[in-house]
Amino acid sequence: MRQLTGVIAGLAVANAVSACLPFSRTIITSPPIAGVYRAETGEPLSGVQLAIATADGDSLCGSPAVQTTTDSAGAFYLPATVKHVAVTVLAPGDQVYGFTMCARVAGTLRLAFEAHTGVNGSISPVPISLTCIESRTANTKPVACTKQR
Repeated sequence: MRQLTGVIAGLAVANAVSACLPFSRTIITSPPIAGVYRAETGEPLSGVQLAIATADGDSLCGSPAVQTTTDSAGAFYLPATVKHVAVTVLAPGDQVYGFTMCARVAGTLRLAFEAHTGVNGSISPVPISLTCIESRTANTKPVACTKQR
C-alpha cells in the first residue's frame, strides 16, 4: 500500500510539472470564409470593406488580421489566419480562441459575425460560408451575417 501511495504521489507531481512546461504550437485563428454581402433589399453591395480580428487581438476590428472588399456581385473571400503561440498550460481550459468579422457600414467597422472555440482548441480549418445583410432600418443591427450549412 505504501508503494502505491508513493507511485500515485509521484504521478501527481509529474503531471503538475508537465502541465506547467512551456510548449509552442500553431493555431488556426479564423477559417477561410467566403460569402455574399447584400442590402436588405437583396441587391449585392460592392466595395464593402470586411475585416477579421482574432480574440487575442482587437475584437472590434481596429487592428484586423486580414481584410478584403466585396466584388461587384457582393461576393467576398477571406483566407484562414494562423498564429504561432508559445503556450504555458497552467490548468486545463485556460485558453479560448475565436474571431470576429466586421463590415464597414456608414464609415465605421461594425460587428457582423463572431465565432469561438471550446477551451484549448483552435478554430476548425473547415471553410465557412456566410450570407451578410446590411440594414438601414431603424432599431435593427447595421449588418448581420449568418452561417450557411
